[in-house]
Amino acid sequence: MASYCLLYIFIYLCSYHIAQTVQKEIEYECVDIYKQPAFQHPLMKDHQIQMRPSVDFQTTVSTEPETSDLFTGKAEERCPKGQVPIHIPQINYTNDFVQPNRIITEANLHYAIIRPFENYTKIWGGAQAVFNIYKPRVLRNQFSKAWIWLNHREKDVISSIQFGWAVHIGLYRDDRPRLTTYWISNRHQNGCYNVLCRGGYVQVHKTIYPGMAYNKISVLGKRQSTAHLLVGQDSRTKNWLLMTRKTLIGYWPYQIFSMQGVSQVFFGGYTGGLAGAISPPMGAGTFPRQVGYRNKFACFMKQLKYFEDKRLVDIDSNEFEEYVDSPKCYDVWYREFEIRSGEMLTFGGPGGQCGI
Repeated sequence: MASYCLLYIFIYLCSYHIAQTVQKEIEYECVDIYKQPAFQHPLMKDHQIQMRPSVDFQTTVSTEPETSDLFTGKAEERCPKGQVPIHIPQINYTNDFVQPNRIITEANLHYAIIRPFENYTKIWGGAQAVFNIYKPRVLRNQFSKAWIWLNHREKDVISSIQFGWAVHIGLYRDDRPRLTTYWISNRHQNGCYNVLCRGGYVQVHKTIYPGMAYNKISVLGKRQSTAHLLVGQDSRTKNWLLMTRKTLIGYWPYQIFSMQGVSQVFFGGYTGGLAGAISPPMGAGTFPRQVGYRNKFACFMKQLKYFEDKRLVDIDSNEFEEYVDSPKCYDVWYREFEIRSGEMLTFGGPGGQCGI
């Protein structure tokens, strides 16, 4: 009997040690704010870092309600003064993915989105949403995202800033949903996630950063965890700011992103994987209409807004249409205006053999 007790204690101590080791694994490195990857581009030689939104920009977002969780993590600064956290990726993952219309037949990519009608010519200055966070099951060569695209086309050249949460085991070390960004510019046409390339995104916040995990996950039909994300162009500095609530996380500098406004804004879900293989679940893994109209616990985005004439306003439902490329695997439901939620859409699906 004593030997069994000793064995139990030994197993418990080993398990505790392993758990503590995993929990304490550092997923970021602290780098000098002026030596982060953004400043390795020659166009950034004389760039002055923007540490906070301009007064004009702050005014446009200051009236937004505090309706979402901030990142669940320790509130203290992660890095010493003068340094910022940069996520340590699993691999140096880059690709040419720009937008759904261009890549849908190239890499088993599928999406359930709302998008402006094709003949629409309005120019926007950014967009925002409150996301609820889920953890769809994905395999190593798959990803599943809740995503916003800000695209600008000039002749045959596309610039794009994309953001939201993603479960992406090929990019990260595990299957936790994480704040994720992707960008491509007229001066950097290869495209890049987060801060994996020279130039592009500048990190300024000492706690929140692209690649950071959301630890609170929504449960279908029960507790919901949400996060607010916004990207908009500061009219004073011309930089494109990434924010959560009123907090500046970082930005894409005007030296790299010279676009003045965007001509396409997409909201919705996005999955990908190996060509010919099954596709992963999207969102909560359920079709939004199966959950029901009154139940808001499917994967959703709410408080959908864009910047118009330097104001942050609800999107106009008359300007957007639903688009799903594989209805047997995914769906999107644009539910328009709802009390206390503003403009809202739900999306998702189980995935499977979705075609190309």
